[in-house]
Amino acid sequence: MSLLSTLPRYLLAGAANTAFGYLLYLALLQVTSYRVAYVTSFVAGIALSYLLMRFAVFRAPGRRFSQVWVAVSHLMQLALGFVIVEVWVKVLHGPPELAALAAVVVCVPLMFVMQRWIFSVDRR
Repeated sequence: MSLLSTLPRYLLAGAANTAFGYLLYLALLQVTSYRVAYVTSFVAGIALSYLLMRFAVFRAPGRRFSQVWVAVSHLMQLALGFVIVEVWVKVLHGPPELAALAAVVVCVPLMFVMQRWIFSVDRR
């Protein structure tokens, strides 16, 4: 599948998933800390992301154990994103409301490369 055909679908699916996660993050900020809100909203988006990548973006089952690869890639993104959120709030003194968006800006390009690999044809 070509980059030109998957990239627009990836960006649209990612925008929908990000909007879902960000709205959940903002809602959770009303009742918990930014740390708990970030992790909870992130984890809630993993299942939605898998479904979108599998059926809407790459339209392929992907590599063997693709569900596991998606979860692992998202856990890696969570770790990186959590570091970015912490740096944004504690070091840069940015508003917590924008911390998750700062993480998205850094993580989205990295995740595209990883997801494209996960949903590429496994030639074995």
